[in-house]
Amino acid sequence: MKVDIYKSASSAHKFISVLANSDISKIEVPDPDYAKLIFERAAVDYKANSETTADIKKHGYHLHVVKYPIN
Repeated sequence: MKVDIYKSASSAHKFISVLANSDISKIEVPDPDYAKLIFERAAVDYKANSETTADIKKHGYHLHVVKYPIN
């Protein structure tokens, strides 16, 4: 599965993955830190049986929270 990754504009620790070429304006996440997103990476390939792909199939997105900010 190819996914696009976006970073939260308000938290350097939060990322969201969605199906590649998705319209992120239609994705609703209850956490306000995901209200404004910055494009990070396109068409990242994930294994079909990963937690990320399972969440995308179920919810339309997968949330990532990292311990240290990624630059």
